[in-house]
Amino acid sequence: MSGMDFFGHQERARASSRRLVLLFVAAVAAIVACIYAVAAALFAAAEDEGLWQPQILLAVTAGTLLVVGLASAFKTMQLRSGGRKVAELLGGEAVDPGTSDPRERMLRNVVEEMAIASGVPVPDVYVLDGEPGINAFAAGWSPADAAVAVTRGALENLDRDELQGVIAHEFSHVFHGDMRLNIRLMGVLFGIVCIATIGRIVVRAVGRGGGGSGRGKGGAAAVLLFGLALVLIGWLGVLFARLIQAAVSRQREFLADASAVQYTRNPRGIGLALAKIGGIGGTLQSAHTEEASHLLFADGLRRAFGGGFATHPPLEARVERILPGFRRQLASSGSMVAAVQATPLPPGLYGLAAAGPAPARTVAAAELVRTVGAPEPRHVVAARDLLRDLPLDLAAAARAPGRAHPLVLALLLDRQPARRQEQLASIAARDPALAHEATVLFQARTLASPRALLPLLGLALPALRALPPAGRAQVRGDARALALFDGALSPFEFALLKGLERHLRAPGDAPPRPPGRPTALLEHPREAAIVLSVLARAGARGEEVAANRAFAQGLLALGTPGQAALLPAEACPITALEAAVDALAAVSPLGKRNLLEACAAAAGADGQLADDEADLLRALAELWDCPVPLVTTPEGAPVAAPVTG
Repeated sequence: MSGMDFFGHQERARASSRRLVLLFVAAVAAIVACIYAVAAALFAAAEDEGLWQPQILLAVTAGTLLVVGLASAFKTMQLRSGGRKVAELLGGEAVDPGTSDPRERMLRNVVEEMAIASGVPVPDVYVLDGEPGINAFAAGWSPADAAVAVTRGALENLDRDELQGVIAHEFSHVFHGDMRLNIRLMGVLFGIVCIATIGRIVVRAVGRGGGGSGRGKGGAAAVLLFGLALVLIGWLGVLFARLIQAAVSRQREFLADASAVQYTRNPRGIGLALAKIGGIGGTLQSAHTEEASHLLFADGLRRAFGGGFATHPPLEARVERILPGFRRQLASSGSMVAAVQATPLPPGLYGLAAAGPAPARTVAAAELVRTVGAPEPRHVVAARDLLRDLPLDLAAAARAPGRAHPLVLALLLDRQPARRQEQLASIAARDPALAHEATVLFQARTLASPRALLPLLGLALPALRALPPAGRAQVRGDARALALFDGALSPFEFALLKGLERHLRAPGDAPPRPPGRPTALLEHPREAAIVLSVLARAGARGEEVAANRAFAQGLLALGTPGQAALLPAEACPITALEAAVDALAAVSPLGKRNLLEACAAAAGADGQLADDEADLLRALAELWDCPVPLVTTPEGAPVAAPVTG
C-alpha cells in the first residue's frame, strides 16, 4: 500500500473548499433566478405589467442573499466550538475518560492508540447511544478541536479489529483537512435549506389566516402561491446541496479507506465493518442526519432517488477497493461478511500483530516527512506498547479530571531535589493537597519510560478539557509558572506549554483555526531562520561547529543554501519560537512540506534524533497541523522523550 501524500491532499482539500464556494454561488444564483421568476410572474398577473422588473430582481437578490448568508453564518457560528458541538447535535454523549464500560473502554483505547501513534492530541470521544445502526464520524475545524463519535450499534456489533479500521478511517479525515470542509458544508446546506423552511412558514401562516373576500382574498392566494413556490424552490436548493455533498465526499471516502488500511495493515478489519453495515445498516435516526450525512463513515440516510445523491460510494465498491476479488467471492457466497472472510489478503498485509519493528535505518528528513499524516503499523504498535507499559497510577491519573491537573505539574517538576522542593513549596503555598498529589505522581513518573512523558500529556487532554473553565485556566497558569521557574524553557517544556495553550483553551478563547489565504514560505525568511537555529542548537549541545553544520543542512533542504546564517544562541532562545511558529502556520501546505523537511534535516544532521530534537520537531509539526507519528529508533521503539530539569 503506497504512502498517502498528506501535503498534496491538503492542497486538494483547499481546492475542494474553493470548488464548494463556486458551487454554493451557483446554487444561490439558481435560487435567486427561480424566486425572481415566480415573483415577477405573480406581479405581472396582478398588475398587468411585463415580466422584467428590476426592482423585484434587486429585492429578491438582496433578500435571498440575506437569508442564505445569515442562516449559513448562524449554523457556522453554532458549530464554532468544533467537533464537540457536531457530536452533541447528533445526539452524542461524551465517553468518560475513566469509563468502566468494557466496550467504551475498548473504544477509548483504540482512539488513544491512534492519536498517540500519529502525533495528534487525543480527541474527545462520543457515543450516539440512541443509534442502533453501525456508523461513525470525526468532526472539527482542526485536530485541536476534533471529536470522534461512534454509534451504539458500532460498539455492540464490531470487534476490536473492525472498530480499529473504522477509527483509522476517521483519523484520516482528521489528518487530511476533510473535517474542516465537512463542517463548512454543514453551514452551506443549512443556508440553502432555509429557503424551503421560510416557504413552509409562509404557507402555514396564510393557511391559519383563513380566506377573506375580494381583493384581499386574491392577495392571500398570491402569497400562498408564493409560499408554495418557495417550498419547491427551496427543495431545488436542497437538490443542489445534495449534489454538492456527493461531489466533495465520495473520493475522500475511498482515500480514507485506503489510509485506514495503511495505518493498520489490516484491510479485513475495515472490510468486515463495511460488510456488517451492509447487513445491519448504518442509518441514523437523528433529525440532523441530512445535514451531516457527508461526514459519516457510511451513508446515514435511505436514499429515495438511487445513488446519484449518495454522499458515499456503494459499500461493495469500497470493499472491492481494499480487498480486490471481494466481488467474485460475493457472487458465490451471497453474504458480504462471508465474502470478506473468504477474500485473500493482498500480499504484505497481515495486521498489526505481525507488523513488528521497523528495519534498521538512520534518520532521514524525507523519510520522516513521508509519514506526516500517514502513521504506519509500527507506530500503532509502538503506541500500544507505550500505553501498556505506563505505570497504572499515571494512566489512571491521566484519565481522571481530578488528578490530571497534578499530573501535568508532576511532568514539569525538576529532577534536582532542591529545585523540585522550591517548586513544590510554591504550589503548596496555595494548595497543599495539589502539591502532595503532584509529589506522589512525580514518584510514579520516575518509574515510567522517559519516552512516555509527552504522549502522557496527550492522553490527559480529554480529562483536562472536562475541567470547568476556571480549572483549565488554573492548569495553564500553574504549568507556565513551573516551566519558567528557572527562567528558561527546555524543548519538552515548550512542547508541553504549547500543547496546553492550543488544546486547553481559556474561557472566551476561540478554537485554533487554520489561517485564511496561505502564504509562501519564502515570505518568512526570519521566522524560518529562528526555527532552524533553535533546532540546530538543540542537538548540538553547545558545540558551535555542530550547530552550524546542522543549520546548513536545514538551509540545503529548504533550497536556500548560504542565504542565512545561524543565529547567536542569545538571539534564538526557545521562547523566540512562539511568534515564529505562529507566523509560519500561515504557510501553504506544500510550503510546510519544505519547512518540515528542513527542520528534520537540521535536527537529524548527525544521522539520529536526540530526545530534545524529536520532541521539539513533533511539537512544531503539530502546531502547524502536520502531525508527525511517533519517531522511532532504528530498532523500531519510540525515541525517548527528554527528562525535564
